Amino acid sequence: MRLLGVVVLVLVPWLALVLYTTADERRNAIATVDADAMRLIRVVSSTQAAQIEGARQLLTAFARMPQLRDGDRAQCARLLAELLSAYPLYLNFALAEPDGTMSCSARALPAPTVNVADRMYFRRAFETRGFVVGDYQVGRVTGLPSINYAYPILDNAGQVRAVAFAAQSLAWLTGALSDLELPAGASMIVVDRNGTLLARMPHVDGAIGMRFAEPRVLDAFAAQRGGGVFQMADADGNKRLWAHAPLLSDASLRVAIGVPETVALADVNRRLARNLAALGIVTLVALATAWYGSKLFILRPVQALVKATGKLASGKLDTRVPLQSVRGELGNLACAFNAMAATLEKRDRELRIAEECRRSAEVELAVGRAHMEIARQIQRSMLPEDPLRAGGVVLAGRCIPAADVGGDYFGYFPRGRAGIDAFLGDVSGHGVGAALLMAEARTTFMAERLAAEGAGAILRKLNRLLYDDLDHAGHFMSACCATFDSAARELRYANAGHPPAILLRAGETQWRSLNADGALLGMQRDVEFGELRIALRVGDVVTFYTDGVTEARNRDGDQFGMARLGDLVAAHRDREPESLVAHVVAEVQRFAGSERFDDDVTIVIMKVTQP
Repeated sequence: MRLLGVVVLVLVPWLALVLYTTADERRNAIATVDADAMRLIRVVSSTQAAQIEGARQLLTAFARMPQLRDGDRAQCARLLAELLSAYPLYLNFALAEPDGTMSCSARALPAPTVNVADRMYFRRAFETRGFVVGDYQVGRVTGLPSINYAYPILDNAGQVRAVAFAAQSLAWLTGALSDLELPAGASMIVVDRNGTLLARMPHVDGAIGMRFAEPRVLDAFAAQRGGGVFQMADADGNKRLWAHAPLLSDASLRVAIGVPETVALADVNRRLARNLAALGIVTLVALATAWYGSKLFILRPVQALVKATGKLASGKLDTRVPLQSVRGELGNLACAFNAMAATLEKRDRELRIAEECRRSAEVELAVGRAHMEIARQIQRSMLPEDPLRAGGVVLAGRCIPAADVGGDYFGYFPRGRAGIDAFLGDVSGHGVGAALLMAEARTTFMAERLAAEGAGAILRKLNRLLYDDLDHAGHFMSACCATFDSAARELRYANAGHPPAILLRAGETQWRSLNADGALLGMQRDVEFGELRIALRVGDVVTFYTDGVTEARNRDGDQFGMARLGDLVAAHRDREPESLVAHVVAEVQRFAGSERFDDDVTIVIMKVTQP
């Protein structure tokens, strides 16, 4: 079927050429019809123009006759009657006073008084003081349809003293149109400015004097006041080619010719039908030839290939095409198919082995993820969930690991009724290794904090117990420890290579850092850690944190910094520690532009609330 489609595709340019040629012939045929129609219109226009010019000259001569200017009605009527017998194309000659009353007429008046003040020709002649052509009307004296021409008679002062007019019969116009040879099915019409039919060929009984029944055509006439050509369907849906032009320069009368499109394009349509029939025969012959040849030389070999392909697609990878049934280029394709089938068979074996390996890896990954989730939950369980309120102080903290598990830890625990122990640590690196070392540090801290005296002693014991494990793992650890004696209101603070804590005194706006320098845990086995002793008062705030807070960077590479942290705590010191911790974390996230960090972020805030 595709081959047949190719054959049809080859013939498409021929079809396009036939259609293009036909379209060009249609344009030429329409142009020829339009030119012929305009020629006929010019003939009618010249004839009508001559009639109108004759009427203008006649009425101009009337205006100079003393019999019409002196006001003798009897003498005027006799003169007009004599003139009417000499001009058989006219139905009547008459004279009207400025108020529209007819003063004399070539024909007897049907009533003592006849007034034409409402007639268009009278009003326009009176207003313009020049020759005018009226619209279609039925004469009040003659009782016959006519077109009236009017000319004003002026006195010496230039005022209108009367209007002379002539009523011309429409019979001459119909007779003039009947002498023209129109194309088959064509019609010619003459209409006035109101669309009233003055003449029509071929003649239709009762049409003269009626408004033309195609308002869309009349609208097109009005849009092309100077004349032109256009195509438009009539009320029955039949397309016509219309050509029209005004009989007068003021477009009061218009002549038009409408030619059916089927008549204008009859020859073109016949040639198109003949060419399409010939092209159809050629197409059928080409398709039959292509069908027989393709079945003999292409379809049979291809069917053998398709059959083999179907077997291969169903999973029979040992399928091969018999080469003796296929020759030529299709034979080369069959050889390539057999080679492909052999390769697929080999790849299938390799894929099966790879699939087994993949499934094993997925199982191991799922187990690893499960273990990681357990580790994350265990590490989270080691961290305090709620603030600690004891000894007149409140501690709250939060830890956000950079990975599923992290190397940061914080904890705060009551020491009997008299004090509190707090610890904050940061193992270098992230992940499981750092988390395991931090868990060991937490266990050691929990075991030694009650036995050691003061924050420095606690760090000294932690360093000695953790040194070997940190050294073997290639890690180190920073930490800070604080103990608070509620009775003495004294904070003892020691630091092991950790960022200094921030102290904000009650009633003060300037904070300061607590610098208690000490070596990192795991760097040396025996290290002494000094400690600071600070007396705390109600309202004092102490902030402990890891370097993940101050070293958080924004998109420009700027660090959050200790100064920004201290100012932030000072600005919101009236908050509860838990709320203040949440606010600091949110500000760090906003500064970094992310809720995830490159390093573990941990912060603990201690506030003295009672004396």
